[in-house]
Amino acid sequence: MDIKKIVIIAAIALIVIIGFNYYSSAQSEKNRTARIAETEALRGQLAKVESDKATQADAEQQWMEFEAMPEKAQQIITAKASEPRPDIEYQSINFEKEDRAKLDEIMGRWTDASAIASRTSRIALHAVVKDMQSIKRELDKLSVTPCLTKAQANLMAAMESEITMYLRFMSDSKADISGDMLEVYRAQEQYYLIIKRCTD
Repeated sequence: MDIKKIVIIAAIALIVIIGFNYYSSAQSEKNRTARIAETEALRGQLAKVESDKATQADAEQQWMEFEAMPEKAQQIITAKASEPRPDIEYQSINFEKEDRAKLDEIMGRWTDASAIASRTSRIALHAVVKDMQSIKRELDKLSVTPCLTKAQANLMAAMESEITMYLRFMSDSKADISGDMLEVYRAQEQYYLIIKRCTD
């Protein structure tokens, strides 16, 4: 066999080997890319499942928190949810802390008014209750971050129950105010729990 034929056969064999290697490499890369895409899709699905679980758990926790509130607080929250809100993004915890300071300041004045009311005679209660109603109206007008709206609603419910309690007592010294007092304690407990969750 002459040298030319050998060189041609060797060249063809080399081209076939190179072509086969290139094809194998391309197929391997294609398969690897497909596997990576499948893995990423699976990761995305798992992340979505985890995100959905977290969202559902959060929704359940929010619902349980809502259910634990006094009925008055639930009504206030429902009413506030239907009110138009300013288009503000609450990105920073500083907003929550600033709003908590406003709520704490009102709560401090309310506690003082409540202490005065508890030591005031039935006949003289009218002026103190009027001050308490004024504080409650101020709280109602306050605009706070979405998280603290629930705390605000519970504080308002506590105030409303306490005012009702004193009004009952003013009209009848033997009136049963134990139910109102329980509502006050229940609403205040929820207020402090929500304040802590939102700002600590």
